[in-house]
Amino acid sequence: MKGRIDGSRTDSSNLAERRAQWFVMRLYSGDMTATDESELHAWLAEDPGHRKVYEHLLHLRDLSGDLANDKDIAALTRDALGARRRTGFDRRWIAVAATVFLVAVTGVLAKTFLVGSDEAQILETALGDQQTFALRDGSSVTLNSGSRILIDFDSLGRRILLDFGEIFLEVAKDPERTLTIRAGDHVVTALGTKFSVHLSGHRLEIAVAEGKVAVTDDNIRFPRQTEFLARFEAGSLILDAGSVATFEQHRQTVKEDSIDEVERLQSWRSGRVRFEDQRLMEVISEVNRYSPVKVLIEDSTIADLRISAVLNLDQVEMTGQVEVLLSSLEDIHPIEVVRHPDRFVLIAHRNQIP
Repeated sequence: MKGRIDGSRTDSSNLAERRAQWFVMRLYSGDMTATDESELHAWLAEDPGHRKVYEHLLHLRDLSGDLANDKDIAALTRDALGARRRTGFDRRWIAVAATVFLVAVTGVLAKTFLVGSDEAQILETALGDQQTFALRDGSSVTLNSGSRILIDFDSLGRRILLDFGEIFLEVAKDPERTLTIRAGDHVVTALGTKFSVHLSGHRLEIAVAEGKVAVTDDNIRFPRQTEFLARFEAGSLILDAGSVATFEQHRQTVKEDSIDEVERLQSWRSGRVRFEDQRLMEVISEVNRYSPVKVLIEDSTIADLRISAVLNLDQVEMTGQVEVLLSSLEDIHPIEVVRHPDRFVLIAHRNQIP
């Protein structure tokens, strides 16, 4: 996923291209305001080169109809639209997708698809896969099994959209650009910190290992930095190191001074997942994030059993690891595992049925 920008370009030309790209995004998203238009006209008047790069990007955008059948463009468009359907993005998602599209068009025309961390890009992992990506600003992001993000870094800010799944971030300080993570209906902002964000359906969980993060609940996608900081100063939930926050269906819970819980939630980074006195339903839901053979609970009488266990993730055969875990649960708890070729089914042990 790593790319490189031609070294012959100057820093000023790179900045002009990113700035022009942002204006094109706003224009085609339908969200360009009167203030944006004034800024655009002032920026175009500053330098003839600004107008040249802006008109070039507009021309590339107009060429999109001629490239509609290109397989690379089609695949990228399907990815963007798929993310939009899953998360219910509003029009502002189109602005982000437009950035990706423009980068793709440029790459196709040049016969090279260049992707850098200062250009919009999509990163994702398959079931059971974990990957760490080093970002150009010095930060790093690790994607857990079955996760997907969109990264949009430019001169105005550092933005990450968590489409689904779980990520762990080590954020480098940048006094000029705040790093924000959009997950569901929440925006998380951080400077120089380590934390994880897990989005599953309507449930969001944030665990802070070092530093601080602020969580804001609003519905504005990828806000401009000045707008976000105004809301941030007005009041946000501040999470210190050792804090875990969960948001689900308009409910919010926060655990402070819970470094052990933070370490447990982030244990997947070291190749295992730990469960400590958790409901069986929660344990199985987590196991299914990694296992190609799914586990089902077909007996509601055992769903609330409290479970403590460990699932190893660093083994080649994940199905075998799940088998070991389920066998241990059978030994300790009133659970019976019915084994099928394509699934495991959990029911109450026969001796426990009245």
